[in-house]
Formats: sequence, C-alpha cells, structure tokens
Amino acid sequence: METLVAIAILLLALVGPMTIAAKGIQSSIYVREQTIAISLAQEGIEAFVAARNDATLEAFSNDDLTTSWDWTTDGRIDSCRDADGCNIQYVDADPIDSAVACTGANGAGCELYFDDSSSVRARYTFDTDGERTPYSRAIRVSDSPAGNGLRIESTVYWGTQLLSGQVQSLTLTTEIYNLYE
Repeated sequence: METLVAIAILLLALVGPMTIAAKGIQSSIYVREQTIAISLAQEGIEAFVAARNDATLEAFSNDDLTTSWDWTTDGRIDSCRDADGCNIQYVDADPIDSAVACTGANGAGCELYFDDSSSVRARYTFDTDGERTPYSRAIRVSDSPAGNGLRIESTVYWGTQLLSGQVQSLTLTTEIYNLYE
C-alpha cells in the first residue's frame, strides 16, 4: 500500500511539469507561425509602398510628377482589386509585375512555397519547386476613403499545427497616398 501511495505521489510530481513543458512547446510553435504570418503580411504591404516610391522617383527623374500614380491604373494591380485579392513575390525588380490573382477564399490560388536556395531574393514564392508551406497570402486593394490614395489589406492564412490544421488568419491594413498630384 505504501508503495502505491509513493508511486502516486511521484506520478503527480511528474505530470505537472510535463504538462507545463508540453504547453510551452505548443505556445512556441504557434508564436513561430504567427511571426512568419506577420512578416509575410508586412511584405505584401511593403511591395505596394515600394511601387509607389519607385514610381515617384521615376516621375521625378522624368520631370513629370503627373505620372507618379499611373501604376495604380495601368492594369497591373487590377486582380488585387477583386474580392479574392492577389499575391506578389519579390523575384523581379518590380514586385507589382508579379501580381497574380487569388482564386478563392482563404487565399486559395495564392499558396506560398519555401525556397532556401541562395539564388532567390525571396524565400517564400509561388515556385512549386520549393517546399509547400501552410501559408497563403491575399492582398486586397481599394481606393482610400480619404481620397487620393489606396487602402491595402494584406491577409495571411495558414493551417496551424496546434489546432489540427484549422485555418488561422492575420490581416495588416495601411493606406498609401499620391503625394505629388
């Protein structure tokens, strides 16, 4: 009987710390997933900020600031204005040129693949030669309610390991403006 009591006490002493350790590991996995999602959402927004800045610099060099906002109406981001949004990747000099339309909810058609080769600029791309990740990104663009600008909403979707693949999402939103027209 004393042996059973001693075993029960030992088991109770071991179960508590093991449960805490398991929860700590689960939390660190989820935090890692969220950190990657935040970075991917931020990258989606930064592509549009870079496009605005590049167009403005080109307009300055051509002494024609009236062209600094032409990239928003030349058709390259039309798919980003749709309800499903678009996705971009940093493989070309101008990431806006790589915009592809998403084909459905939760970033369908805009899945991201991981490429760790040293020859690519971006690690997360559309290239299916890379390793499939749980992430997809949909960037939606609309006219800014304030006028003279664009509202950019970058949403990253992923199936988290902790919740049996349940889809999580994270959205970052900003507005950029045409400062010179």
